[in-house]
Amino acid sequence: MASNLDVFEISGPIHLSSIDWSCPHDQRVVAASLVQATCIQEKDRENKRAGSEALAPAWWQPFHFECIKVLIDNHDSSIFGCIYEFKRPFPRHPSPPRFVVTFRGTLPDRRHGFQDGFLDLCVIFGGINKTARFETALDAVQKLMADYNTQDIWLAGHSLGASIATVTGKYIAKTNIHLKTFLFNPPFASIPLDWFSNLDNKLKERLRICKTILKGGVSLFMQNQRKKSLDEFSKLAAWTPYLYVNPGDPISASYITYFEERKEKEGKIIGYVEQVVTRTSLRESCSGVLGRGIEMSHLLPSASLAVNQNKLNGWYESHGIHQWWQQDTSLEFSEYHYQHKTKLMHFKS
Repeated sequence: MASNLDVFEISGPIHLSSIDWSCPHDQRVVAASLVQATCIQEKDRENKRAGSEALAPAWWQPFHFECIKVLIDNHDSSIFGCIYEFKRPFPRHPSPPRFVVTFRGTLPDRRHGFQDGFLDLCVIFGGINKTARFETALDAVQKLMADYNTQDIWLAGHSLGASIATVTGKYIAKTNIHLKTFLFNPPFASIPLDWFSNLDNKLKERLRICKTILKGGVSLFMQNQRKKSLDEFSKLAAWTPYLYVNPGDPISASYITYFEERKEKEGKIIGYVEQVVTRTSLRESCSGVLGRGIEMSHLLPSASLAVNQNKLNGWYESHGIHQWWQQDTSLEFSEYHYQHKTKLMHFKS
């Protein structure tokens, strides 16, 4: 029995009867719906729903896309990503993307729990860029760009899939190609001090400063790794992915404080140190020296951050993708642009 959350006519954005491709709301709704379609494609496959019984097509057909390829995880044979192509004549301006590549989040069931859970750990501890799922994703996007000679591609993902989309977008951005990227509830792969509610604010601030100085010392000690991080971070600065987070979601909410704290320290001495350490993590620095070269998905120099102001019921709903196509979603937007050779960053809200 299919969940109502998987049925487009019950839970989908049926309010969007026509699409304004210049409207950020409409872009967000379409991107989130195609990510949901990818998740439901895997559920259709697992439950042997095909033809008229399949639920996934209803999530892409209203937006005039067609699924031209599914991406398969070679460990559990599950569908983790899809490539969608826009199939109607393109309007003159503004136009939709020619392709959208999407990645689903973790499916918390017995069938997918082991492989998805392992990849979740790779996101937390570093090394998602060393997994076969990421390599399949990157190869698919690079092949799409080469075969069709186009950069008119959107990337989109939710939760674990957002991490895959982030690192894929990072790798491509390092070649000075900046794909439009939508990240829904992306995991923040670092334990924030805000989780420890028993600590007072002064102690938290001291611990933050100690952490910053420690990372700065390690970064300065590892000169070669520091220069490499600077070069890569500078290349990424012009790439501005769209992040969608909810304050009630413990998995992604730390992005809010991640950027706000960097803004607060702008112009201060500790802010200069943070400019040095924000380009890498201790795990990345150590892995670089050891030759592992892990990529931490949460380290972003620039971002367009959208925070959902609506209060939802518990962390599960706050982490869910359905919130991002609701008609009454209230979002607060902030732009963060990293600028090397300035004191820290430029911010605007």
